[in-house]
Amino acid sequence: MGQRALEGYHSDTLIQSSSKPWSHCDGNGTNADQAGTPGTTYLDPNNRNFDRGNCEGDRRHIFNMTAVAQTPQFANPTVRVLATGWRLSGIYKKSSGSWLSVTSGTDRCLCGVANQRAQQVLENPYGNKSLTNYLNPATFAPPALGSLGNMSPRNIEGPGTWQFDVALSRTFRIRETQRLEARAEAYNLTNSLRPGNPETNFNSNIFGQINSSSDPRIMQFALKYIF
Repeated sequence: MGQRALEGYHSDTLIQSSSKPWSHCDGNGTNADQAGTPGTTYLDPNNRNFDRGNCEGDRRHIFNMTAVAQTPQFANPTVRVLATGWRLSGIYKKSSGSWLSVTSGTDRCLCGVANQRAQQVLENPYGNKSLTNYLNPATFAPPALGSLGNMSPRNIEGPGTWQFDVALSRTFRIRETQRLEARAEAYNLTNSLRPGNPETNFNSNIFGQINSSSDPRIMQFALKYIF
C-alpha cells in the first residue's frame, strides 16, 4: 500500500495486478469428448488425434490490474462534507484471443458428421486482420468430396480483448444505524470498439469478416439505504 499526497493530506491507494505471461492447453476439445458413438463424436473415428487442438478456453496471455483510491478526511468543514470518503476503483483486463476452427460449412466427406473443417492451401491464414479481412479467403478451400480437410481444430487465434471498468462510490451516514450508499459504474469506460471473432464458416458470404463486438460503454447508478 502506498501513500499519495492530495491537497496537503494523504489518501490510501491500493494497486494490485496479476498476469499469466504464457500458458498452453491442448486436447481433443469439449465437442469431441462428449458421449456418443465414434462415428458422430470424432471426424475420423479411427484417429482421435485428428480432432486434437488448442483448448476452447486456452488464452496464452492474461493480465488483470485493479486499483482503489479513496479521498482523505479533509480539515475544512465544507470540503469534508463534499469530498471526504469518495472511493474510486478501476479494473483493467487484457487477454489474447480465443482459438477458432474454420469449418467447410457443407458435408464434404459425405459422412454426415458435423463441424467438418476446411482445407488449408496457403501457410498464412490471416488477411490484414481488419474488420473486413481478418482471415484470408484465398488460404482455404473446400475439401475434395469424400475426404476430410487437413486443418486441425482451434488452430487460428481470434482477436485479443480488453476491458476497462471504473466505479465511484461513497457512503453517507445519516444516523448511527442508518446510512446511504451511492455508487456509479461505467463498463468499457472509453467506449472503445472491441472486435468479436470473425466468421469461420467457409461457406458463408462473410467468411473471414468481423461483424460483432463486445458491449459499448454501459453506465449505471445505484442508491442503497441501510438501516
